[in-house]
Amino acid sequence: MLPAMEHLRRTGCVLALAAATVGAVSGCAQWGAAVLEDNHVAFNSAVAEAMDRQLLINLVRLSRRRPTQWLTVSIINVQSTVGAQVGTSDDGVLLAPTGTSAGIFARTDFEYTPNITFLPKQGEQLAREMMSPIPVSSLENMVSAGYSVSAVLMLCVESVQGIEGIDFSIASGAKLVDPRYGRMLRLIDGLSRRHLVPLSLVPKTMTWNPVAIKPEAVTLERIVEARKVNAEFVPREDGAFDYAVTGWVPVITLNAGIESDAEGAELCKLLGIQAAPGSVRLVGSEEMRGTAVLGVRTRSFNNLLQLLSLGVEREPGMAPPPEKLDSPEELYSAMPVPSVGQELQEHMRAVFHVHCGTALPPDAEITVKEGGRWYWISSTDTSTLLTFAMLRDLYDLQVKSEGYPGPVLTLPVGTGR
Repeated sequence: MLPAMEHLRRTGCVLALAAATVGAVSGCAQWGAAVLEDNHVAFNSAVAEAMDRQLLINLVRLSRRRPTQWLTVSIINVQSTVGAQVGTSDDGVLLAPTGTSAGIFARTDFEYTPNITFLPKQGEQLAREMMSPIPVSSLENMVSAGYSVSAVLMLCVESVQGIEGIDFSIASGAKLVDPRYGRMLRLIDGLSRRHLVPLSLVPKTMTWNPVAIKPEAVTLERIVEARKVNAEFVPREDGAFDYAVTGWVPVITLNAGIESDAEGAELCKLLGIQAAPGSVRLVGSEEMRGTAVLGVRTRSFNNLLQLLSLGVEREPGMAPPPEKLDSPEELYSAMPVPSVGQELQEHMRAVFHVHCGTALPPDAEITVKEGGRWYWISSTDTSTLLTFAMLRDLYDLQVKSEGYPGPVLTLPVGTGR
């Protein structure tokens, strides 16, 4: 009789242990939700930090006259392992009670290892994107993102209406060509703060056909294809058609009040446009400049990086930028002061300053190590942080992702019934 009772007791323990195991493993579904919640932000932060360091290390390399290398995130994957451990109090194992039976315990262990795969970006497409002029539409996009009109123009535009700004080359550095450029930036900065000269995108319809299109050529198939590119066939009075495309173009709008504002009148005179309410279109061609069009010449993204690399300290302990010259607005004021052709490297560090040293200080915000030295951006340097953020956004606008997979995020979410 006693052996039979012992058999029943052991059988009950086995069944209870099995139930505890099933209950522990079935928690995978709940664990999956926790993984998504806990790791989505962590991986987002990890990728953002990696891209920040990529941009900073390339700026450091350019300052040391070394080539750049760009990577793109392809795959973000998590490898996981799940283990369940069960036992009784007689086993001497300290486990969490499951409540299935007195003396029956179980524990589930989840471990996961993150993996981020990067692919090198290279080839003709990348070179063309890095060296092509920044589109004028990207200037408006940056302003819409919250960056000031004057800061975007100073960094991305070499000339406006023939007024030359900062000329930069690797051999000669950065030199001011026309002191009027600084005055123009100051005027635009002040007027935009008073909402008198905002930069925006407006729809504009343009006709592309040099001669009228015959009615028999306007087929259903051509109408459908035109709609795919936001175009249409517009009927003419003579029964023929025009092929019209509506697109968004960047303009500087002169709001009401500009005609009676002293600074507004000065800016319009400087640019050769009429001081009256209306819109003046920005075009990426100096040959098209006129009273109703602002002709601008933009930098390439690579040239912009080269220019800002002047703000990287070449060795530890370099003297800081001049006092009272630590913001774009103060730089605008200083630009008319230097003689034409004067080197502006010291002035550029007022807008973008990367420190160099053998050890990191407590206020280091974005950091990289190159050549045995640390390079960092200070968390208290608002101007540099804003410029760096603008560079990140411009890179995303300028460099396309065609031909590069991902990024694809794969997380284990468990199973459940």
